[in-house]
Amino acid sequence: MISEGCLVKSKAIRGTVGAIIPYNERTCAITAGHVIRYGSGAVGTKVVVDGYESTVIRLFNDYDLALIEVPSEHATLSAIGRASFDPAELVTYDKRIACRVIDTGKNLNRFAFPCGNMPMPGDSGSPIIQESEVIGMLSSVLYNNCTGLGISSEVFGNPLRLR
Repeated sequence: MISEGCLVKSKAIRGTVGAIIPYNERTCAITAGHVIRYGSGAVGTKVVVDGYESTVIRLFNDYDLALIEVPSEHATLSAIGRASFDPAELVTYDKRIACRVIDTGKNLNRFAFPCGNMPMPGDSGSPIIQESEVIGMLSSVLYNNCTGLGISSEVFGNPLRLR
């Protein structure tokens, strides 16, 4: 079953699903847009999401966000929440990393990670979870101060923002 934290892959693309959302009467997985672009992907690129053939249908460069249409019968919509200044957890396809929300915004959230257990390259697109809800999606990591930036659920949880 496709859900947040699943693996997105193709020959040159490897990333993690941040959430499963409804989009224009479709069911879509989201991941960081740079995961698709840097893997030489574009709109129309075929990828595999948790074993199911899927298609990149939209790239939002302003938000570093990619939408991938997935088979709705094999997907579970994510519960989307709003970030609060509390503990949270980054969930990749193979690990969980505790973190804390240290700043929230309309487009981005900032997270603090334990310096000895930082997200790695390839973890972009992973969901940040608080109280069983997706509140953000990892976009970049700043190793010099053990923080990361994430696309806020205020972006992907609001259909009016994704036009």
